[in-house]
Amino acid sequence: MDKLTPFRQLARLCLEKGVENVIISPGSRNALLTIAFSGQKGLSCFSISDERSAGYLAIGMALQTGKTTVLICTSGTAALNYAPAVAEAYFQEVPLLVLTADRPPEWIHQYDGQTIFQDNVYGKHVKEAFSWSSDLSDTKLREAESVSNKALNSTQRSPKGPVHINIPISEPFYPSRFEETDVNPWKVIEPKAFKPEIEGVSFLKALRRYPKRLLVVGQQHDEEVGKLASEFAGKFGFILVSDSISNISGGIKNQDHFLKKLSDKEKQTLCPDLLISTDMSLISKSLKLMLRGFDIQAHWHVQSNPAFIDPFRSLTKKVEITPLEFFQQTLNFDGLSNDENYQERWKSLEKKSSDSIRQYFEKPEFSEFHILRKLFHKIPEDCILHVGNSMSIRYVNALNSVLPSGCKVYCNRGTSGIDGCLSTAVGQALKTDKPVYCILGDVSFQYDKNALWNRYLPDNLKIIILNNSGGIIFNMIQGPSDQSSFEDYFKTMQPNRASYLAQEYGLDYFKITSPSEIEEGLRKFLTCHQKSILEIFTDYELNTLSYKKFFES
Repeated sequence: MDKLTPFRQLARLCLEKGVENVIISPGSRNALLTIAFSGQKGLSCFSISDERSAGYLAIGMALQTGKTTVLICTSGTAALNYAPAVAEAYFQEVPLLVLTADRPPEWIHQYDGQTIFQDNVYGKHVKEAFSWSSDLSDTKLREAESVSNKALNSTQRSPKGPVHINIPISEPFYPSRFEETDVNPWKVIEPKAFKPEIEGVSFLKALRRYPKRLLVVGQQHDEEVGKLASEFAGKFGFILVSDSISNISGGIKNQDHFLKKLSDKEKQTLCPDLLISTDMSLISKSLKLMLRGFDIQAHWHVQSNPAFIDPFRSLTKKVEITPLEFFQQTLNFDGLSNDENYQERWKSLEKKSSDSIRQYFEKPEFSEFHILRKLFHKIPEDCILHVGNSMSIRYVNALNSVLPSGCKVYCNRGTSGIDGCLSTAVGQALKTDKPVYCILGDVSFQYDKNALWNRYLPDNLKIIILNNSGGIIFNMIQGPSDQSSFEDYFKTMQPNRASYLAQEYGLDYFKITSPSEIEEGLRKFLTCHQKSILEIFTDYELNTLSYKKFFES
């Protein structure tokens, strides 16, 4: 058997199981994997040198396609550089297959080059971890076939997520000659399908018992779930509350604006008897604090993830099916009456906040917040918005009600770090024809600027950098700004600009530095048909005051 054969069989198996995209970080120990995957017709392979960026790029591709993306790297610290993206993929439930080349076990911790302990290197941040044997005899080859099937199945089994296979490879790494001949394909083993049913009697009993009903949808990207959630809330008398990353068109969107102003007694009147929550994380801190602060009689969480996840500390029932299945099944039941006063309280607060927000923005200011609102009124409806963490996603969440119809919002809220935001957006842009607008702060951009260090940047990539010379998130949090070390160690002052990077990597560059440049700057950026950067320069103190005034309005 040719030494390359099992690696070609693995590449073929990935193709047979629906993999389309493979990201390879160049190295020597992974040469056989590189040759096998790049030579497999039907797979799109991308060479990304920076493993940290490559991991997030893979997340972007998997988010956009819904299919497992394969990551391949050499041995040693290369594998560790995938770790932040692997953790993000785990908590955001994004399907990745991570293939790390390794030294044979007898050379680990023997002062040999590029060796670390790679078995289970990602710990609890992968769904499962496997290893091939360094001895690929016939028996061990069958084990490798079985392991590879299990790993690929696991990436797509609900909840989706990253799976790791560590592959020890001995020298020689490069075949002396390679002929394009057929290999015996590995057997494709599929898991048995299982579709659970919702307990109809239990659901209707809860509706009869609890007239004050709240539906909270966390981070998700399925348009059908968004549509059915609104239909479900209307039929069964639930108040529907969501964030920008929930991608829901209707319901309550300004909860952070009015919840911050209410007394505990007023919040108590908004607390439900029955809370149904679905999907993943929430940005809205005010909503989370309110729900954690009161006793909720019944809280059902709907998600196929078997882990015990209780973000509001009130869980009474785990409904272990997908939200899509839950809404599809329950919509077949008859609706029951609800507490109309409870509904009116939420709707009245939402309307007052909408009026107040509109009045607030009638007085223009030269702040990031105001410029982003103008941007959202101008970007196309059917676009993708990938938002960085820290202040960027908070701005977008506060402007949730003015986001264009059909705009789908993504953000790395699995771990909520600033690393990899731009790389994820690049991965998404590579897998769609829609414009992808990536909004992030100057520190996030500088941290992940290696996302531009590749030859694949597409023209639909549009980057908006909020440059206030270091970020304002710590101005918003009580405590850091009172410290003597604030300027040097919290604020993250930085003087860098993106203009030279744009020139180096071939992006068109636009900037806004004053109120008179806003309209023309947005026009030029939005009508540019090339990959481009819009850098918005503002004062961090004015940004801080503007954002705080928004919640006081």
